[in-house]
Amino acid sequence: MNQKAKKPRPNIFRTIRGYLNRYPLAAFILRRVGSMIPVLFITIFFFFFFMSLAPGDFFSAYYQNPEIDPEVIDYYRTEFGLDQPFYVQYVKWIKNVIVDGDLGMSFSYRQPILQLLQTRLWNTVFLNLVSLFFSFVIAYPIAFYFAYKPNRVLEEGVNFFTLILYSAPPFFLALIGLMIAASTGLFPLGGATSEGFADLSLWGRFLDRMHHVLLPVLVGFLGGIAGSIRTMKVLLQEEFHKPYITAVKAKGAGKWRLIFHAFRNALIPFITGISGILAGLIGGSLFVEIIFAYPGVGRLMYEATLRQDYYLVLTNMIIGDVLVLFGIMFSDILLAIADPRVRIK
Repeated sequence: MNQKAKKPRPNIFRTIRGYLNRYPLAAFILRRVGSMIPVLFITIFFFFFFMSLAPGDFFSAYYQNPEIDPEVIDYYRTEFGLDQPFYVQYVKWIKNVIVDGDLGMSFSYRQPILQLLQTRLWNTVFLNLVSLFFSFVIAYPIAFYFAYKPNRVLEEGVNFFTLILYSAPPFFLALIGLMIAASTGLFPLGGATSEGFADLSLWGRFLDRMHHVLLPVLVGFLGGIAGSIRTMKVLLQEEFHKPYITAVKAKGAGKWRLIFHAFRNALIPFITGISGILAGLIGGSLFVEIIFAYPGVGRLMYEATLRQDYYLVLTNMIIGDVLVLFGIMFSDILLAIADPRVRIK
């Protein structure tokens, strides 16, 4: 009696390998994500190690207060695991993150760190997104205009004005902004939203947030916008004088075609710097958040560092590492899209 031949079982590893060979971009993303994991584990380990070398901890200052029973302080140090070696703290923290998804408790706020970050992280991201939007809307059109249609008189005026903004101390611009807000009442002096924000419509909430971030963006990021104008103008002027532009003109291409080619090539240096931009989402807005009393992550992490709030500082470091790694990956992908000579393999 003939038995039917059994069909070979599909090899899942061969299937995945074939899929990744067909889609190199997916393989590239998986490799980068996979390489992030050991980097994060090693970075976190050294964080616990170096923090153990620092004298004292969050609760050490309370021993100097005679009104507080030392046994109470010892109890809280034991509760947070600060009485154990750094490697034990490291293993316990990793276990809590992987098993429970818990980043730990904040010593100073006595709240879960995820709860503290919910609103503050969004505030910082919104502040930086608005600043990037202003950079594109203001800086790039001005740079395009003077690169494509040079006007010596206007260009010298813009160069002088942007040089002043780029060189002015940020705290000086912030003080001027606060004086204008206090004297005119056109802008709020602090916070991210107004009272009654929850009762507003969706459009009303957006306008209220824009009202609160407009002054910090205009004052805190004027130097960056001025620097973007100067940098992009120089890059575009170099592109418009390259031989390939002459070849495109000889083929009878219109001005918008020339602008497209020059813009795409001028963006390449900007794309390679995206990793730094993403990493600066927290640290870059720290000064603005402190001066304008803006409730963002940068200000929260600054206060956590002063108070030796270990797990809160650790979370800040992890967010920065993840942003750097994702920024490098994102810039590589955009570079492959913008420059046809680059291919991800």
